[in-house]
Amino acid sequence: MKRKIKDYFRYILYKIFKFIFLFTPNFILKFLLIGFARLACKFNREHINVALINLDLVYSNTISNKEKRDIIYQSYKSLFFNIYEFIENQSISKEQLLAKATIINEKVILNAIKNKRKIIFVTAHYGGWELAIPYIALKYGILAVVNRKMDNPYINDMYIKARDKNNIIMLEKSVAAKGMLRAFKNDHFIALAIDQNSKYGIEIDFFDKKVMATDTTARLALKFDALIIPIFAIMEDFRKYTIQVCDAIDVNTFDFKTNDKIKELTQKQASIIEEQILLKPQFWFWQHKRWKFFYTDLYKKGLK
Repeated sequence: MKRKIKDYFRYILYKIFKFIFLFTPNFILKFLLIGFARLACKFNREHINVALINLDLVYSNTISNKEKRDIIYQSYKSLFFNIYEFIENQSISKEQLLAKATIINEKVILNAIKNKRKIIFVTAHYGGWELAIPYIALKYGILAVVNRKMDNPYINDMYIKARDKNNIIMLEKSVAAKGMLRAFKNDHFIALAIDQNSKYGIEIDFFDKKVMATDTTARLALKFDALIIPIFAIMEDFRKYTIQVCDAIDVNTFDFKTNDKIKELTQKQASIIEEQILLKPQFWFWQHKRWKFFYTDLYKKGLK
């Protein structure tokens, strides 16, 4: 009962913030969100430390501490802009949502659809990730998206309804395998964010450091002759994005070097995300423990 009351209280708070967000003029809201990002940079010590550890793992001493702090601030700004996207995208029309972005290299998706290929979209918590998924779903067709169920049942129900409105079917991680098979059977697309720490999967390299990564996308691509298409929503400004579509990874033409096709395909996807992060590191969500599986002690030490 206590948990239920707490969940409901948080749900009411969320509804209040949603009301404020939707009825505050955009030019004011933009600066309000930037203010939240600055506050997070000042007071969210635990996640700042995680971000600094991650930046040290990637850049070591090749960039200054000031540059690292600026990347963290920009990353928080990207996060708060995404929170707004999550809220606003529940309430606006298809036309209004699509108007927020332009798309580059769209021919990759159109050719795949024309050739009736099954598609697995892969992305990361990068730029406008809360826009990228509904944008693709509304523009090209139903997406089955693998996601973790939210702890709060009230907010989770609202989240599912909002996703359904935007042509998205939510797949809980624990039963995602069956959902993805069903999606392909029904000629739907699949989408996953593959840049977070995973207890399962296989070992690959990410910025020359060992990580665990899901191999689900590689297995599905090989089993169903599906194309893997990486996408990123590059943030140009508040409510303004560029959807970057990368060249498709085609299992039929991929230049495999070993017999371990699953590992090679999984590594290729991670390398594409790595390249994008290096181009504009300020848009990646540095605050999650991406290297936790092999660097647990480093995170524990950094958080003391």
